[in-house]
Amino acid sequence: MRRALLLYNPVSGRRRHQRLLPRILCALREGGLEVEGQPTSGPRGATAAARLAAAAASVEVVIAYGGDGTVRETAEGLLGSRVALGVLPGGTTNVVSIAFGLGTDPVAAARRLGSLAAAPIDVGLCGGHPFLMQASSGVEAYLMARLDSRLKARLGFGGPFLQGFGALVRYSYPAIEFEADGRTDAATGIMVCNISEVAGPYRMAPQGHFDDGRLEMLVFRGRTRASVAGFAVDLFRGVHARRGDVEIRPVERLRLLGPAGSPVQIDGDALRDPHPLEIRMADRKLLALVAPERLSR
Repeated sequence: MRRALLLYNPVSGRRRHQRLLPRILCALREGGLEVEGQPTSGPRGATAAARLAAAAASVEVVIAYGGDGTVRETAEGLLGSRVALGVLPGGTTNVVSIAFGLGTDPVAAARRLGSLAAAPIDVGLCGGHPFLMQASSGVEAYLMARLDSRLKARLGFGGPFLQGFGALVRYSYPAIEFEADGRTDAATGIMVCNISEVAGPYRMAPQGHFDDGRLEMLVFRGRTRASVAGFAVDLFRGVHARRGDVEIRPVERLRLLGPAGSPVQIDGDALRDPHPLEIRMADRKLLALVAPERLSR
């Protein structure tokens, strides 16, 4: 049996963890993982616990059970090590779990996790901070900077939806200056994707994969609330890449230049670092337990 550590956020996913934890631990053990559970201690607690486990080589897998923020923190602690990341969906949207082929049911994912082999995957860096999903600046980053986590905990996905509607009304869509692979440009929204899924199963960069050694850039040039709403509808329909105000292409290195104070987010969490901010691929890989059908090669 492979030794594993299960890190869980006790306040993520509207506090379902205490109820489901015994079933999850049983499913993991039946799947071949010798596992112990440990609650995270607060912000960046998952990073510290994962880094300690990797340094001690006490386990082969560290499993993150929580939202995408808990997953990102755990991945940061394991980046470049021989200890693999496992993911169990325990948050509101569970983007990473969906992208890895593990779905949204934590017990079902636990049953499958022990049968998966570790594969090297890509990790992005924004201002030196690792991210698995996306780094962006624009209206979604403006929302994340103002998101009330208590409302999200009470209402689930409805919380961000309600606040997102308010942000759409208040946001002024300023021009965001950036430099992509040496070329300077400006747009009202810029997103760099490692994992292309957003808001669950919707793919922002349809050709992107998290194990192909490259990042994908989406540039949005819409300047009105109607264009943002139209983009969201087209994203849900899977046709947003055809829009005239959208450009999607690979990027090796991007620098967010300004304006100063413009919002930036990584994997759903607001980033407070000052501009300019460099976004690029991390030099080291992350080992992760991923369903084989979700790998590009």
